[in-house]
Amino acid sequence: MSNGDDDPADASEEADAADDGGDAGEPTETAAPTLPDDATEESLNEYLDEIADRLDDAETEADLDDVAALLDDAATGIEEADPPEPDGDDEDADDPRGDLEDRVAEPRDGVEDARRPYG
Repeated sequence: MSNGDDDPADASEEADAADDGGDAGEPTETAAPTLPDDATEESLNEYLDEIADRLDDAETEADLDDVAALLDDAATGIEEADPPEPDGDDEDADDPRGDLEDRVAEPRDGVEDARRPYG
């Protein structure tokens, strides 16, 4: 004799509840940004924006380690990239390489500042 608990909807509801219960309170993990294959000034700036977002979201020492590793990759990408050199005659000309290197240095300082309470 059945008490009504044997219908298939209950089984799928239990499976849904089990699936939902495992994720309760856990943040959604996003994929780490990857260094662009064609490292241009624009693509490196986008990559650095993604790294800055990850630094803002960092909650653990491991998160900060990940950000530091991404910054190392960015620095390598900048070294390997061939951004246009500033015009030597124009003192006010932009230096894309220098600007990108500054964008790496700033979050590095942020990583160190975030580590201070632990060290």
